[in-house]
Amino acid sequence: MNETRLVTSTDWSVNTTLSNYYQQKNFSNLPREPTRQATFIGAILAIVFIFFGLIGNIILITTILSAKKLRSNIINIFIVSLQFNDLLNIGFNQLFVGLSYAHRHWVGGDLICTLVVYFSTICMGCLLWHHCLIAIHRLIVVVYPNFLRRMSVKTYVIVSLVITRVLPITCCIPSFLTDSIRYSHRALRCSIGNKLQIFINITVLIFLPNVIIIICFIVIFVHVFRATNTTVRTNTNTVSASHSLRREIRITKMFAVLFILFFLGYHPYGFVRAYDKQGQLHPDIYVLLTLLYCISICASPLVYGIMNNQLRRECIRVLFNCWHCQKIDDCKKYSQHRSNSTTRQSMIMRNGDNIADNRESVSMASSMRRSTIRTSKIKVSNMPILDTAYV
Repeated sequence: MNETRLVTSTDWSVNTTLSNYYQQKNFSNLPREPTRQATFIGAILAIVFIFFGLIGNIILITTILSAKKLRSNIINIFIVSLQFNDLLNIGFNQLFVGLSYAHRHWVGGDLICTLVVYFSTICMGCLLWHHCLIAIHRLIVVVYPNFLRRMSVKTYVIVSLVITRVLPITCCIPSFLTDSIRYSHRALRCSIGNKLQIFINITVLIFLPNVIIIICFIVIFVHVFRATNTTVRTNTNTVSASHSLRREIRITKMFAVLFILFFLGYHPYGFVRAYDKQGQLHPDIYVLLTLLYCISICASPLVYGIMNNQLRRECIRVLFNCWHCQKIDDCKKYSQHRSNSTTRQSMIMRNGDNIADNRESVSMASSMRRSTIRTSKIKVSNMPILDTAYV
């Protein structure tokens, strides 16, 4: 019996050793870094989406801040805060990632590599908690409008903006205290190696806000579905109430689409990083998932422009005014150039006329001198000549 157990345990250990050997052999056959084709395509697409994402965010922020009727809206305040977060994420984090794909190695140095990890974590948590607090606000507006009248909206906005910034920074404290950031050749950038930091990121910055957002949107759409059925049955004449409800539903749908876009863009990368701890996947998969995340961030201004008619009209107005002002400036520069050229030509003509007048006066003076000399000569020739032979 003991011999049987010994043989069984020996066989199990041999099989485990062989399986580990073959797994390591299969993993060793995988490339250490992404292929040249993947990084080339990734660099081109990343730079293109980063360019349009920066332009779209700048136009959207400029439009909201330049119009007083847009600045006074609470939703637009959240949008501006979200777009500033996206500007930092696109203009710093994704830009260096795209440059690393273009050079096939990290180009920012150790300090930038570490800062990109921290800023990526902060921007990700800030964005998700923005969507979480926006979903709570949408829930109060649509489902509990009486509570909205009693609460201070300004206080809610200030507290929300503070929470969305302070909470992600606080969650990064374990990484600040420990040197747990390492460079990953498979992702061509640094990553977090502290297990406590990874657990905090997953629970506090990802799982908790996602659950709250999903619950809020489910409650909102169930309430709207029931409200539409009751209004159809009763046929009440509450036109203004239904109009405001439809407007709030459109805004809620817009933020739901933004959340789904971010969910589909970021979470696959996070799930793959959590699953692929031993490097079992091909490095090109990380390039693909990073591009999905970059596209989901850069496409947010397009979603705002498509699903919000007021923002779309104001953005078009701002662009038209900028083009019109540029055209007016060009006309002013052209007219000023023409006026300067005409003044120069008139000055040249005046100088030419003065030179011609001077020449005419000089010629007249010289002719007068010649005439006086001639007359003096004639007078001298007409005078009698004295004969001095007899003197």
